[in-house]
Amino acid sequence: MLRKITVILIALGFIACGNETKGNLTISGKIDGLKQGTLFLQKVKDTTLITLDSLVINGDPSFSFSTTIDEPEVLYLYLDKKDFNDLNDRIDFFAEPGEMTINTTLRRFQNDVKVTGSKNHDDLVKFKEFMTKFNTKELALLKDGIEAQKESDAKKIQEINTQIANYNKSRMRYILNYAFTNNDKEITPYIVTTETYDANIRFLDTIYQQLTPKILESKYGKKLKALVAKRKAEEAEAK
Repeated sequence: MLRKITVILIALGFIACGNETKGNLTISGKIDGLKQGTLFLQKVKDTTLITLDSLVINGDPSFSFSTTIDEPEVLYLYLDKKDFNDLNDRIDFFAEPGEMTINTTLRRFQNDVKVTGSKNHDDLVKFKEFMTKFNTKELALLKDGIEAQKESDAKKIQEINTQIANYNKSRMRYILNYAFTNNDKEITPYIVTTETYDANIRFLDTIYQQLTPKILESKYGKKLKALVAKRKAEEAEAK
């Protein structure tokens, strides 16, 4: 009888341990072409990148992580290929509780990534795709500006600088409009703190003030609040 009770208690112990490690977010996927390496699941905490979990890949390119997040937030998959090169080895994605799938390739780890299972990530990808149009045009103008400087063409330099300024204004207007029409999404304060952190303080404050109560209390809502307070303090000191 005592032996039977002991077996039951051990079994319950295993069940309890399993429940503790399961978490509310499961991330699984495959890295085609990967034979060996270590995959890390990471997040930013207090400005420091920390590791939540890791997995040694040895032959099987599939992976699975289980973790707990309090709310939707950006996580990272970092692949250590032992090639002494950190470039192009980290994927950022907007995670949210539930089941997510991330598939990519070893050859184009960042560029071939496909993420499913997160509405926030889908929205972020669409936003980045649109922003790429602004960034591509601005890079082309900067290249033209360098050529104009080599030729000492002052008139052309002025024209290019005016065009760059106009593109920057259009970019800011787009982000402001996006924030107003998506003020109930977690990605909105994240976008502002990563894409326009150096914008005019009135621009940042206007976006912050129109966020919904839920988003104001989110991780990135609080981060935007801290950024606005910091910028206001800096402007006050400069006066």
